[in-house]
Amino acid sequence: MLSQLAISFTLALLPLTLAQGDLSAANNLTDLEGTWSSNSAVSTGGTFCSPAEMKFDYPTNTGMSYSFTNDGKFEEAQYRYNSNGSNPACIQAVLIWQHGTYTLEDDGSIVLHPFGSDGRVQVQDPCAATTNIITYYDEVTTFKDWGIIVDPDTGNYQLRLNKFDGSKLPYMNLIAKPPNMLPTQTLTGVNASGQTNTRKRSLTSSPLDIFKRSSASNRASIGYNQVIAVGGVVGTVMVGLLALV
Repeated sequence: MLSQLAISFTLALLPLTLAQGDLSAANNLTDLEGTWSSNSAVSTGGTFCSPAEMKFDYPTNTGMSYSFTNDGKFEEAQYRYNSNGSNPACIQAVLIWQHGTYTLEDDGSIVLHPFGSDGRVQVQDPCAATTNIITYYDEVTTFKDWGIIVDPDTGNYQLRLNKFDGSKLPYMNLIAKPPNMLPTQTLTGVNASGQTNTRKRSLTSSPLDIFKRSSASNRASIGYNQVIAVGGVVGTVMVGLLALV
């Protein structure tokens, strides 16, 4: 009979174990509860996003973080750059925050259901007609499968998520348990008592010196790709108006 130490070592070497729609499933070394991050500079909770103030605080580095509770709540924080192969100077800085509930499906997937009024996205693009856009963000997310292993290099629990198309997200290490999260109920819009929470709008400065300091707001609740499309349409209209002058 293998010793407990040998069993733990064998499990640590497993490349990726998929869940079966049950947090207590024996094929995961621990449950989802906690805050997971690909880079400790980016974490849910704290000051990453203040949704009521329409404001982000820029981390010192890019990364992504997800937090989960065992009663079905989640929070997401992302900070990333999108490069432009045709024009290297046109780097987009993107910050995303949302929270809500999640479900574990029988096919092993995880589906995130955000609170539509709370999600926020900020896009800064030095080459767009409007260089700084902050708006609402509401995007249901499906992870095709997931697994928790022990990272053989650090000995820490590591969460591995695959997107809906099977492509892999960066591995995320467990950095807090219980998780670091903002309150898990709706924070803006109409709250549980039926009262309307107020929203203040403000923008943070960009960490990229090449960005101009213009800003705009959009009241629509949209996903990231739609934000980029809106910026392109605005640019086209402005060029047409200039041509008429």
